[in-house]
Amino acid sequence: MFKATLSTSTTNYNLSYTKAGAGSGTVAFSSGSNASCSSTCTNTYTSGTSVTLTASAATGAAFSGWSGACSGTSSTCVMTMSKAQNVTAIFTSLPTYTLSYTKSGTGSGTVAFSSGYNSNCSASCTNTYTSGTSVTLTATANSDSTFAGWSGACSGSASAGGHCGSCPRSASTRCRVASKSRSISTGRSRRL
Repeated sequence: MFKATLSTSTTNYNLSYTKAGAGSGTVAFSSGSNASCSSTCTNTYTSGTSVTLTASAATGAAFSGWSGACSGTSSTCVMTMSKAQNVTAIFTSLPTYTLSYTKSGTGSGTVAFSSGYNSNCSASCTNTYTSGTSVTLTATANSDSTFAGWSGACSGSASAGGHCGSCPRSASTRCRVASKSRSISTGRSRRL
């Protein structure tokens, strides 16, 4: 009498991830023991498993693309495991620029930056921002002074709708730090 025994074996494959480039970021795996990796990691999958990788750049960085088993610049890559795979996500650092403020005129007051280390300035200060960061500047005159307007990267007065770049401005202004370092100053007049 013959007895047949069927043997089934499962084939597993490694999916190895490596980060490249000067920027920071993470890659999330749709499944696996390493759900999110910032530098290198490996997950093991059964043959035929569909895996989705999603790249997310950290603040001050940009995702530029994939190499290896994934390609292109979409932040998502879907693959079916049929062999061992290597994937690299490339993250680049975004340039930074300074936004400097200097008070001018005989009056007094402050300029508040919506973000940055120096968030409230009365005489002068400088903040550094990643390219593309939106910064709102708000000028507030002291009780014995009036806000007279902006100069430098921001221009115009509160009544005329001052400008910084291509965005309309007033005593509260929004500056997009996009491609170069900028300096601004406010003019204040003292009330008599």
